[in-house]
Amino acid sequence: MISTVIFDLGGVVLNRGLWLFREYLVNNYGVSDEDTIKILIKKYYKPYFSGEIIEEEFWKKSLKDLKIDADWRELREKLLNFFKPNEGMFELLRILRKNKYKTALLSDQTKEWWPILNKKFKIDSHFDICIVSAYVGINKPDKRIYEIALNESHSIAEKSVFIDDLEDNLVPAKELGLKTILYKNSEQLKKDLLLFSVQI
Repeated sequence: MISTVIFDLGGVVLNRGLWLFREYLVNNYGVSDEDTIKILIKKYYKPYFSGEIIEEEFWKKSLKDLKIDADWRELREKLLNFFKPNEGMFELLRILRKNKYKTALLSDQTKEWWPILNKKFKIDSHFDICIVSAYVGINKPDKRIYEIALNESHSIAEKSVFIDDLEDNLVPAKELGLKTILYKNSEQLKKDLLLFSVQI
């Protein structure tokens, strides 16, 4: 029987704001989508959201490598404005908590962006606990961050389900014994939760 439901943030609770920002860079600054993945995401964002580099370093190095001449603070505001709640997710979380399920957030997010998004959408009000990669110094798919989520939420792997929109992030959860759901949209998520006998 499931007692804890663990959610990813970007791409599940919220939309893929960072992906929309990549599209914005491609359309407005003439960079290739491949370069936004290689430079922005793989080269600098991963070290940034795990707390290895600071925000200013992330932006300045990313923009230099992408050959973009722009104020990074303005681009940050543009990026954060792309994030919106996915339809039906906050209502689903409300129902889960009403039905006595423990809810946890497990997010690859930064020390600077998380407080802004949290204040804007009151994200933490929907969860019993929030685990943010930059604060623990580990990011998905490192198995240790899933163990932190289980320990901090006082949950048992076999009685927990983890929801993410990226297949690679589901693999360590499965290895630890959690049930997993690949998120596509809120209606599909509800159907998959019902398959695990979660009451919604």
